[in-house]
Amino acid sequence: MSKINFLVVLLFFALVLPSFVFADGGMMVWPPKVELNQSAQNAIVAWNGQEEIIILSNDVESDESVTALRMVPLPSNPSDIKEGDFESFEKITEIINEKIEKIQTPGYGREGDNKTGAAGVEIVFHEKIGAHDVTVVKVNDLDYFLDWTKDFAEGKGLEVKEISMKFRNGISNYLKRDIKHFVFDVIDTKEGEESIKPLIYKFDSDYLYYPILISGVSEISESRANIQVFLITEDEILNERYWRPYQKGYFRYPVEFSQKELQEVSEDVAGLFDSKVKVTSFDYYGSLNQFTKDLIFYPQIWQRNLGKGSFGDDVKALQKILINEGLWDAKVEATGYFGRVTKNALVKFQEMNELRILKPFDLEKGTGYFGAKTREVLQQSISLAIKSKTISPWNKNLYLGMRGDDVKELQKILIAEKVWQMPDVKAAGYFGKITKSALAGFQEKYAKEILEPVGLKKGTGYFGPSTRAFLEKHIKQATKEDQEYYGFSTNGFCETDGDCLISGCNGEICQSKTEDTMVSICIVPLRPTPKQLGYDCKCLEGECKWSK
Repeated sequence: MSKINFLVVLLFFALVLPSFVFADGGMMVWPPKVELNQSAQNAIVAWNGQEEIIILSNDVESDESVTALRMVPLPSNPSDIKEGDFESFEKITEIINEKIEKIQTPGYGREGDNKTGAAGVEIVFHEKIGAHDVTVVKVNDLDYFLDWTKDFAEGKGLEVKEISMKFRNGISNYLKRDIKHFVFDVIDTKEGEESIKPLIYKFDSDYLYYPILISGVSEISESRANIQVFLITEDEILNERYWRPYQKGYFRYPVEFSQKELQEVSEDVAGLFDSKVKVTSFDYYGSLNQFTKDLIFYPQIWQRNLGKGSFGDDVKALQKILINEGLWDAKVEATGYFGRVTKNALVKFQEMNELRILKPFDLEKGTGYFGAKTREVLQQSISLAIKSKTISPWNKNLYLGMRGDDVKELQKILIAEKVWQMPDVKAAGYFGKITKSALAGFQEKYAKEILEPVGLKKGTGYFGPSTRAFLEKHIKQATKEDQEYYGFSTNGFCETDGDCLISGCNGEICQSKTEDTMVSICIVPLRPTPKQLGYDCKCLEGECKWSK
C-alpha cells in the first residue's frame, strides 16, 4: 500500500503530539521540522439496528518518537473497548475482491461509581489497553469540556494552544445531537514507521454512525487523505448520494457476506448479526475540509407527517439530521419537540432539495411542514431500507447498578404509575434501590400478568423477560404501524356518542360504557394520543371508535 506524506490527523481523530500541539481537533507541527507520514486509514463500521462496532486502523511514520492523543466522539458510552487485529481488514478486502471479480462489477462514483473531573465532564472509563491509554469522558457542558481538554493535554505533558472557533463549533454540533461521549486515546510511537494495532469500539446506537466531522473541523483540514471504510448492515444502503459533497468518493458495489465469512473478518462483528449481511466499501481521497458532517443513516422511522407541536423520537431524529446538515441556527439541542427552530431548519432542507420537494408543487419557498414528499426525500437520502426493529426501548434485562436511556424510560413509567416512592428524585437513568423498590411495586400492581405466570407473588425488582414482555405487549397494542397516534379502540357496543368514553392512563383508549373500564400502563407515548391529533371517541355504526 503506497504511503501518502501529509501532516494530518488520524482518521476520525484529533491528534496531539509532544512534538505537536493540541489545536482544534487536528494537529500542528511543533517544531516545524517534525513530519508525520500516514498511509490510507481503514475502518470497519458494523451496525445491526441497535448496536454498532467500529474497528479503526492506521499506520504512522515520524522522524522522532512521539506521543499521539486521539479523540473520537460516540453517541453512547461504549460497552466495550479492546484491541483488534490487522487481519480483519486484510480478510474483508480479500473476500470483497474475490466476490467483485466473480460478478465483474466495477466500483461506481458518486457525487457525493464515576469520578468527576471539572464540572460538566464525567470520566466514565479509564484503562490501559495494550499500547493504548484510553479515557472515555461524558460531556455535559461545552466550555467545561474545552477547558478540561486543555488540562488533560497538559497533564500528559503536551503543549497546548488556544482552541479555534471552528473546532469549538464542531464539538457543539456533536453535543446538540446528543453525542456526548468522547474517547481520548494516548499512544506512544517510536521513530520510523509503526503500525498501531486497531481498537474496537462497541456502543449502542439507533442509527449507523461514522464520525468524520471531527477531522473536517481541524486546522489541518486542508491536508489530503486516503480513506477506506467498510459499512456492514443487514440491508443495502438506499441512496449513496447522501455523500454528494465528497465528489471524489466512490461507493463500491454492495457484497453479500455469510455468517461464516463475517466470522473470518471479526468474531465481534459477526456477533452483531444473525444471518447474512451487505458490505459496502466507500473510498475517498481528497481534502479533509470536504467533511462538513458525519455519515449517518437512520432506519425508516418516519411514518407520519410532522409539524409545529409534534413531539416524539421521530422528531428528535429529524432534528439530529438537520443539525448534522448544518441547517440548525440555534444553541438548543435536539429535544423531540417540533418548534420554531425545527421549522426554520426544515425550510432550509426543503429549499436545499427544491427540485425534488418544492418544484412538484410549484413552490418556491419551503413550508417547514414535514409531509409525504419531504419524508420521501429524506428517507431516500439518509435512510436504510429497514424499519425500526422495535418500538420498545428495552432489549435487555435491567437490574441494580445499570445505567442508560432504557433505565430512564423505565423510571418514567414507574413515576407515572405512582409506584415511585421518592417524588423529589427524578428519572436519571441509574438503576438504584429506589428504582428496584418501585419496580417491585409495579410488578405487584400487575401481578396477574407479570408475577403469576412465573409462579411469584412478590415483586422482585428485577426487570426480566416477564416484565419486559408485559410492557412491550401494551406498547404494541397501542402503537400500530398503520396509525399516526398512540392508542386504540375497543369497538364496544354503543347507540350514541354518549355511550362511549375515553380511558387509559394516557387517555388513549376509546371504549364503551358497557365494558369494564380499560386499564393501561402509563407508558410515555412515542406518538401523540388521539385527542392531541383532533380525534374524538364516537359511536360509529354501533361501535365505539376514534374518529375525526
